[in-house]
Amino acid sequence: MSNDSEPGSAPSLPPSLPADMALWDDADMHVMRGPAAAFSDPPRGLADEPIPTIGHIGRYALKHRLGEGGLGTVYAAHDPLLSRLIAVKTLHVEIDDAEREAFNALFLNEARAAAGLSHPHIVTVFDAGISDNRAYIAMELLKGRDLRQLRQEGWRATPAQAALIVRRVADALGYAHSKGVVHRDIKPANIFMIGRTQPKVLDFGIARVAHRHDAQAPGGDIAAGSPYYMAPEQVRQQPADRRADVFSLGVVLYELLTDLKPFRGATLEEITTAVLTHEPSPANVVDPAVPEALAAIAAKAIAKEPEHRHRSARAFSRELRQWLDENTVNSDGDSPTGSSPKQRLPWIAAAALGALVIGALLWATRASNHGAAPAVPAAAAAAPAAANASSVAVGATASAASGPIGAVGAATMTPPPASSPDTHAAAAPGAAPAKAVGVAARASNETAKEKRAREARERAAKAAPPAAAPAPVPNGLVRIAISPWGEVEVDGKPAGTAPPLTELSLPQGKHQIVIRNTDLPPQRAVVNVTADQPVSLKFRF
Repeated sequence: MSNDSEPGSAPSLPPSLPADMALWDDADMHVMRGPAAAFSDPPRGLADEPIPTIGHIGRYALKHRLGEGGLGTVYAAHDPLLSRLIAVKTLHVEIDDAEREAFNALFLNEARAAAGLSHPHIVTVFDAGISDNRAYIAMELLKGRDLRQLRQEGWRATPAQAALIVRRVADALGYAHSKGVVHRDIKPANIFMIGRTQPKVLDFGIARVAHRHDAQAPGGDIAAGSPYYMAPEQVRQQPADRRADVFSLGVVLYELLTDLKPFRGATLEEITTAVLTHEPSPANVVDPAVPEALAAIAAKAIAKEPEHRHRSARAFSRELRQWLDENTVNSDGDSPTGSSPKQRLPWIAAAALGALVIGALLWATRASNHGAAPAVPAAAAAAPAAANASSVAVGATASAASGPIGAVGAATMTPPPASSPDTHAAAAPGAAPAKAVGVAARASNETAKEKRAREARERAAKAAPPAAAPAPVPNGLVRIAISPWGEVEVDGKPAGTAPPLTELSLPQGKHQIVIRNTDLPPQRAVVNVTADQPVSLKFRF
């Protein structure tokens, strides 16, 4: 790149940047060739070979034009005050000189509102101002691609990933709505992805200002917005509240689940007509791989009438969180076992049934060692009926029963081999003659010495005191300090709200503690509780 590049031109990448360095993209940006993303740290060689400056906005030295679109131009810029690279976006709005002052005041007011939003899934705004009659906003640089680009490159989210991404965006919108800020232009291009499940919402403030200005002209609000994702009330140019964001995010969820836009058309008029009148097929009908419950959540979000949608982004997020919890997904939106809970039920049943049978047999053996002919416990008697509940469970138990235990549903058990004289077979009521025959056969093969040893063991067993019950597990103390507040869950069960809750008494061992605040993503921690050392947890939302 030469040093005489003119401001406004699209300079090529300098030698100091790697060939695969990705450049930040924003809504409606026409991206320079190469992967579109951002660099948040100075590239290698920057200190030795400074990147030439192509212009200035405010105190910021512009380094590269990263993209240009309907709302504005985005530059990579250097902040000399804090010595870091940031992104600077200028706004493209044609304004008469008589309206310039009022527009600038509106822009700065909206920019201040956007800068007041501090959330892990909202891009951070550092500064805003007016330079040479141009409004600009300075924000963090990001690494990744927006959701629109990822899909254009062929990436397809799993249903769990789609639910997780949209749930996190809904968390961000719920937080913004609590601060009185409605986005009004949620779409894939305004959801920047760091990785595959970490979204950042872009263009708070900027989209609102541009749309409010353009909406003064007939049809301007539609022209300034994104018709595929606009709520019906926005298309009709009626007052829109936070439920308009819920609708737009519901369209994004539907598109992620089905790989199709729910409202389509060849012209602006056809698209807006579809938004107003078309009822899209449920996502699980379009793609049978989409879970029905998740399709129902998406359908509710894109209801035509606002009162039929989720009443807020928080409510939308809660439904998605509940679905994710029920489907046991990890932080990347994947099932840890690669199967759904319904697919895992037969194996769970098999394991439970196996444990039931083994416990019954151990009980019977212990009772026979004390000289009694035990009755079969109720749990063991119910085992054959439970086995019929799942063919997988029956097969698993039958395999375990192929040894000396015998068949699962048998009323008696095969006597142990003669090499184990101290082991006695347990029998159900009514099987005493079979036991007597087994004992007599064993006694006839015993020598006098073996008989005396066996009788001594039996006498010792009868004289031995019954086994003492295991001592209770001592509890340990967990001290918690939550700011400003949070709902506490311990191992998946509600434990109260902190404050006023400040201490938990838990059994020794590891416990998972989750602190939820409806405004922000939950905080999680695994603690190892001991009786002699309190554990302290501090969370600040």
